Amino acid sequence: MLSKFSRFLTIATLTTLTCIITNPSEAKPVQNNSSKVDIVEVSSPLSVNELVNQAFSENSGTFYEQATIDGALNTILGWRTFPEGSYPENNVARDGLLLSTIMSDYFKQLQKEDPIFRTKDLNNPFDSSLNEDPNNYLR
Repeated sequence: MLSKFSRFLTIATLTTLTCIITNPSEAKPVQNNSSKVDIVEVSSPLSVNELVNQAFSENSGTFYEQATIDGALNTILGWRTFPEGSYPENNVARDGLLLSTIMSDYFKQLQKEDPIFRTKDLNNPFDSSLNEDPNNYLR
């Protein structure tokens, strides 16, 4: 005897297949050849802290978003981003990749824009270093 959940899955699968068989022209994937990039204008630029905090939960969402019924179903079924699946592991991996990209870009910008600061060494009572002549310090 089939359980209620397996009956539901069977009915949902048969309904989906029936829709695809009866309307095969509508079941084809849509080809989008335009490569438009949406430009979002921000009134004030985000600081690095705000950007990192926003990117930290970009894909995985906050606790309050995950605590809803919608978030619970997404955790179980992973339907929010269908082809990749929005399971918690995938969301955390995407957030980590986004944070890595942001931080590497930030450090590259720091290297390119800011000059290198050279400072004088602190005064010390020693007049030589180990690198100059290590034999003086070996017994």
